[in-house]
Amino acid sequence: MWIFFKHLPRGVSSKEIWKATMRGTRSGWSLIPVTKKNAIKRSKIIQIMDLNTDLVEYHGIVQVESPKMANTIIENLDGKTVNGLFLKPHRYFRRFPNRDRRIKPQHWNQGDERRANDRRRSKLITRVIEII
Repeated sequence: MWIFFKHLPRGVSSKEIWKATMRGTRSGWSLIPVTKKNAIKRSKIIQIMDLNTDLVEYHGIVQVESPKMANTIIENLDGKTVNGLFLKPHRYFRRFPNRDRRIKPQHWNQGDERRANDRRRSKLITRVIEII
């Protein structure tokens, strides 16, 4: 399972994200991590540049061994500051354009569609900066 850390500062390394995630594996009252060190498979930092606004964002993605461990990490780190980083982790969902159910044939009546249009930003450049 993947955990997504959004809006990280520019200089954050993948190793710092890994350490913060390891801190979230233990319960709040425990001083010693009770999990094995290989609970986290890999972590990476992603840079997203919006060509429309020329803004650059940095996000972290961490792959965790089990969904139970991922839920524990998300619960323990939500809204906390770890090593100077304010964290709001959540589950990472991959979206595929070919699975968008709003794409209908041309003869489909748009008046029947009550869902909002696609809110995803166009013209994004995504680059993986660092992987551990």
